[in-house]
Amino acid sequence: MKLGLILTNDWELYGDGSGDYFELQHRPLEALLKAVESHGARLTVMAEAGQQWAHRRLGEQEAWAQEIASGWEAILKETVARKSDVQLHLHPQWLNARYENNRWQVDLSQWSLSSLPGSVTEKVLKEGKQYLDSLLQPVDPDYECIAFRAGNYCMQPSPGAVLGLLKAGFICDSSVTRGMYAPQYYDYRGACSSFLPWFASPDNIKYRNAENKGLLEIPIYSYETYVSLILRELFPQLANIISFGVGMSRRDRMWLSRNNKEKLKKYPLRSRPLMGRNIRSVRWLLSVIIARSAVQLDYDKLPPNVFVRLLQKIHESREVEAWRDKEVIIPVVASGHVKGMYNCENIERILDAIKAYFKDSLTFWTLGEAARYWVKRAGTDSREAAPGSLEGGKLRP
Repeated sequence: MKLGLILTNDWELYGDGSGDYFELQHRPLEALLKAVESHGARLTVMAEAGQQWAHRRLGEQEAWAQEIASGWEAILKETVARKSDVQLHLHPQWLNARYENNRWQVDLSQWSLSSLPGSVTEKVLKEGKQYLDSLLQPVDPDYECIAFRAGNYCMQPSPGAVLGLLKAGFICDSSVTRGMYAPQYYDYRGACSSFLPWFASPDNIKYRNAENKGLLEIPIYSYETYVSLILRELFPQLANIISFGVGMSRRDRMWLSRNNKEKLKKYPLRSRPLMGRNIRSVRWLLSVIIARSAVQLDYDKLPPNVFVRLLQKIHESREVEAWRDKEVIIPVVASGHVKGMYNCENIERILDAIKAYFKDSLTFWTLGEAARYWVKRAGTDSREAAPGSLEGGKLRP
């Protein structure tokens, strides 16, 4: 058994339409590509298409918008040419966006994919796939857009979204994070796994399909633990020891502090967890003191020793007991957002720590590679039979 680490990045402006493209996306992505390549890794860019379409429309009248749209396409072509990956990301609020009074006015009534009618969902997903295929196949004839991540992770209610992805030609989604919960948008508590893929139920993506077919879900890896916002704000070292069993070095604390300050500078409407909030209920107060939370494997937020510790926990998990002696690559999806990244120091230190600890027991993968591998392993790809099968919708060795 080997781990296949997939470094994904949700590549986008802020959800309300604000932010400078070159400052938040273009230049940071150039730096991130250089950083991961220097460590023998690759990146999967989850490219936000709705935002790009809005800039292309405006670019017919405004030169600055056309410059952004052209830069967006150019760097994604470069990404694929450098053997990293590009897959589709979509925030529906951009679909009807208008540029007025020197800012984007996005449609917040379309915050989630499930807010769209089924026919519209299928249409925009097909357009997104076709756009990326036509853009990137001239660079790499083997390229294909086959994987998706929903804006704001909103894949519930699932029937329209799952069916739309399948009809549009996608084989994989990577939106679920087990344990994460956002009222009115999604509830991924009790999802099938925190890292192992499953074929999704058409009714609810966090559950398995009973048949050996459908949309493959490769979740973003999460670790569920009890956290305290008060401790994390005031005593981050102690909070890390309680949550993960490892502390934080002074260098870690300094980088994370600078990273948080940079986020506030770029997007001042965002407040720190204990600032700018009203205490509305006893329940809210208790959640600040201590609450069960799902921590994503996020290379923008986790110190290197915590990141490595969470990867170690996969090896200790009962879920992989049946796989340990098999020639199989277990996908592990990590996430990040260059729009909030201070610099590449943290991820470079993470990659150094991974190589030192795991050596040959870990490889760097892309989301597209992982999706093809696991679909073939389940024997659902008619182009090539492969070992492995599903039992009650569950992949088994």
